[in-house]
Amino acid sequence: MNTIRKQFGYPCGQAAAMVAVVSMLGACAMIDPGSTKPDIPVKITFDESHCPIGVDPDNPTVDKASNQRLAWQAVDGVGNPIDEGFTIWFDPFKGRPLTAGSKGYQKSPPFDRNTPVNVQYKYTVVGERCPEKPFDPRFFLN
Repeated sequence: MNTIRKQFGYPCGQAAAMVAVVSMLGACAMIDPGSTKPDIPVKITFDESHCPIGVDPDNPTVDKASNQRLAWQAVDGVGNPIDEGFTIWFDPFKGRPLTAGSKGYQKSPPFDRNTPVNVQYKYTVVGERCPEKPFDPRFFLN
């Protein structure tokens, strides 16, 4: 603060210091390498037979660079969340398939760093109570 007082004079010193601090904070806010975009909610519609029959949105675009993820929710025919078990078989992720947790919800893990971008991917939704009728939606990875 003494340096600022000497440089700008006492009456202006505090104001100049505040301007400098606010400017630095603004610059830090603009440079955020770990920034993320909001998850993309995807509703998986199940019919009366407990089979997956559709997704909304269909073929969403996911931004890999900002760590964006898909967040799946099981819903009934009118779009209300339901507690329906499902498994997602998903090529861009390494490891085991994804299984819905409580209340028919599952969030995708981060994409593997070697997963190619600007590609449309297919994933398979298998209903826990309807394994004989899997559903194959798609998404675009940007």
